[in-house]
Amino acid sequence: MTNKIPIEPLFPQVNWDECKIHVAQTYANTERPIDAFMRSFDEWQNDWNGSFQSLNYWNRQYIFSIIDLPHKANCWLFGGIFRVVECEPGLREDDGKEGVVYKVAFDTRGKSLIGRLVIQWEKDGRIMGRNPESMLHKMSVAEILPEPYAGVDFPGYAHINHSYASLEMLWKENKPDWKSALRHCHGVYLITDTSTGMRYVGSAYGDDGIWSRWQTYFQTGGHGGNKLLRKLLTDKSTDYARNNFRFSLLEQASSRDSEQHVMERESYWKQVLLTRGEFGLNEN
Repeated sequence: MTNKIPIEPLFPQVNWDECKIHVAQTYANTERPIDAFMRSFDEWQNDWNGSFQSLNYWNRQYIFSIIDLPHKANCWLFGGIFRVVECEPGLREDDGKEGVVYKVAFDTRGKSLIGRLVIQWEKDGRIMGRNPESMLHKMSVAEILPEPYAGVDFPGYAHINHSYASLEMLWKENKPDWKSALRHCHGVYLITDTSTGMRYVGSAYGDDGIWSRWQTYFQTGGHGGNKLLRKLLTDKSTDYARNNFRFSLLEQASSRDSEQHVMERESYWKQVLLTRGEFGLNEN
C-alpha cells in the first residue's frame, strides 16, 4: 500500500495523450531553468518552452512543464501548460544548427498551481521531451506551497555557491531568510566567471554586511564599481554577468573581527587564488 498522491486528479481536464512533458533540468555550465522561470514568465514561456529545439520534442498539441528544483532531490516545480501554436524547421542563431522552431501560447488549465505544486519524480534519463505514459505513473504530489516558489531557502554560510541570476532573484524578492543572514555576515567572497574561469575576490565589513555589498553588483549589472569587472562587462552583453557569474563565501568573519582583519584575509585569498594579474580580476 502506498501513500503517494498521483498528480492526475489535479488536472481533470487534461487529456494526457495530447501532451508532452517538458523536463526542464539544469546541465553543467548552463543557466538553471528555475532562474528563468522566476525572472520572467514570458521568458520562461517563449524562450524555454517555445523558440528553437534541436529535436522535434513538442510533437503533440500541449506541453506540460516541470522544473528541476535545486537542492531538493527528485523534486520538480509545475511550470504551466502551453499549447503548441506553430512549429517549423529552423536554425539556431548562434551556430546555425538545424532544428525546429516553436511558438506556444499559455493554457490556463492548472494556472493556480503554477509555481506552487511540487512534484516528486526520480529522473531516469536526460531526455527533455517525454511522453506522459512513460513517467506519469511515477509522479506524485510532494507538496503544494501556500505561495508561489520564491527561491531556495538559505543553506548556511558554508554552502553559498550560487549563480548571479539566482541570487539576484532572491535580492529582488527580498527573501527574509537570506537577507537576515547576509546582513549580519562580514567576510571574504569570491566571484567566478564560469565562461573563462577568471575570479574576483572581495570583502564586506560595513553596515548590512554581505547583503549590502552584493546588492551593488545587482544594481550595476555585475561590476559593483570594480574597475576590472566594469572593463570586462563593457564589451559584453547586458546579461553576461547574469548568465556567467557565480558567488561563493570563502570565509565568514567573526563579529569580534576588525575591518583590518577582514581586509587582511581578503588579501590572503587574492594571493592564494592568484586573482591579481593574468589569472584574475583584482587590480590590487
